[in-house]
Order: sequence, then C-alpha cells, then structure tokens
Amino acid sequence: MPITRDVSNISRIVDWTDEINEIPNQYGWVKNQGIFSVRPTTQTAIIFDKNEAETTLLPQVPRGTREATVGKDRKVETFSLPLAYFKHHDYITPEDIQSQRMPGTPDSPETLANVRITKLEDMRRAVDQTHEYMMIQALKGVSSTPDGAVLADMFTEFGVAQPTVDFDLGTAATNIDAKIAEVKRGVQSALKSGGTINGLDIMCGETFFDKLIDHPKVREAYLNAASNTQYQRDISEYMPWGVSDVFVYRGVRFFTYPVTFLLPGGGTAQAVADSEAHVIPRVRDLFRGYVGPNNKLSGANQAGREMFAYEFTDPKDEFHEMQVETAPLFFCTKPAVLYKLTTST
Repeated sequence: MPITRDVSNISRIVDWTDEINEIPNQYGWVKNQGIFSVRPTTQTAIIFDKNEAETTLLPQVPRGTREATVGKDRKVETFSLPLAYFKHHDYITPEDIQSQRMPGTPDSPETLANVRITKLEDMRRAVDQTHEYMMIQALKGVSSTPDGAVLADMFTEFGVAQPTVDFDLGTAATNIDAKIAEVKRGVQSALKSGGTINGLDIMCGETFFDKLIDHPKVREAYLNAASNTQYQRDISEYMPWGVSDVFVYRGVRFFTYPVTFLLPGGGTAQAVADSEAHVIPRVRDLFRGYVGPNNKLSGANQAGREMFAYEFTDPKDEFHEMQVETAPLFFCTKPAVLYKLTTST
C-alpha cells in the first residue's frame, strides 16, 4: 500500500488503502434464467398471428351412410406490437481528467482510459437493468418501459382478465395446498400450447413470502426444506442475481426478488409489490423478446442486437463521446396463465 501525507496533518504520513465502491446492485435473475426467447429483428415493430384451434371429440355416425361430421376453421387474429427505443450518451471533457486524482490512488493523475472504462461500464449497467425491468413487467402481462409507456397490455390485446387468487395468508385455517392446486390447474387449463409445463416459479413480494413461510400449514415444510440439498442448490444458483430466499412446496418454487429500480424521473419501482406474487410458468416460447436495429444509416433494415455501442472523438480533440442504443420488446404470448396472487389478511 502506498504511503502519503495525512490530509488533516501534512506533517504526518498514512497508508492509502483500497477504495470502497458504492455501486447499485446488478439484478439479473430473469435474464439469466433464459425465460425469454430473445430474437433479433430488422424492423421497429413486429406482427404475429394468433392461431386458435378447437379440438372437439367426434360423435359416432352410422357406417355405410354418407353422413359425416364437419371440421371447424381455426380462428386467426393478427397483432402488431412496437419495439421500444432508447438512446443514451455520455461525454468526457478535459475537465474530467485535468488536475483530477484517480480514485483509489493517493497521487496518480486521472487518465482518459480509466474515465472511459468507468463510463462505459455504467452505461452497460443501465441497459442491462432497463432490460431486466422490462422483462419483469412482461412477466406480469403488461409490456412497459421505465418511463411508464405501455407497449402492449397483453390482457387487453387478447381480451382476457388477469386471474387472481387470494391466498389469505393471515388466516390460520386457510388451505394453502388447495390454493396452490387451484393455481396449477388453472395454468394448465389456460395454457393451450400443445405441450407441457416444465415447472412453476412464483415471484413473491417480501410480505407475501414471509406470511407464506410463517403460515401454520406451511411452516414445518419450510423448516425441513431449509436444511436439504435442493434448498442449498437453489440458493447458491439464485442469490448471485438478486434472489434472497427460495422455497419449493407442492412442486412450486416460491422465491423473493427484492429488487428496487431507480426510475428516470427519480422515483423507484419494486419488482413485486410486498403483498403480491406472480406466477411464472416454465413453458417453451411462452415469453418472447425481440431486439431491433440501431438508428444509424448503416443499421437500417439490419438485424438488431441487445445493445449497440459507439464512440466518437471530436476532431478538435475537445471531447470524447460515448453512445449506446437499444430497441427491445418483451411480452407474454398467453397472458391467461399469468396468475397474480394476493393476501387480503
């Protein structure tokens, strides 16, 4: 460690130790679970058909006659959804470097390379967290941006109401097993994907989760689960991305995701309201994502990417500009399965 003069007494010397960084937590459970199937698009909007079939059991007809049943045409509806667009930039000027000390050092002058790396890291984090926020909103059925713009309310688009189940966790007599069974059967009935469910995750607010594991019909199961290897495996897998607790009960994984995002206007938004929980079925192609092209001449009608980054140096050598662009869209293809759980007591 370097030795330097004490800032409060220049006649003394002290050790200059490592800096302490205060950086907002980087949340990424949704993104890193691969819940969304993200694809590039060359356009600023997407169109898709909703192809709805009905399977009716066949009635018997007399053999040897021309009588027969007739099939029903499929119902096809077309939907169009816009992609969001974000453009963010930052500058480095001589004032950011000249006569500035590099943080974490006693006397090393600041450098262009260090400032550049720091700013690019912060810009990348902003893009990552914007995507995570938008994915969480899409998990709840309404695709929206951090500034409140609604790209698609999938409940309205598909003409369905969000199913809600009150778990009534403040009442000791509540049959939690029956509530979970209601959710599982409801999701299975509404899925209509021609496939199967690989599992159910339930993203809980902290109050909801605390009441669940404290409920007399669940408490013993939670205490037993907390000591088994599956619990330890889930915790070690999920905690690096912001999950604080996990509990598997009746084949359903409950977990807390205590994320608070700083919104553009200065306010904050929680991933999940304290007394709510949201069901996330693990089904292929249930959640889709698209990333669009940049807004440069060279990017017109070219495939999109998660993020585009650019750097420009002023010809007069007076500033260095860094710029990022991203054009994402995330949505649920079957909002009728997105159960919201509440607790009235």
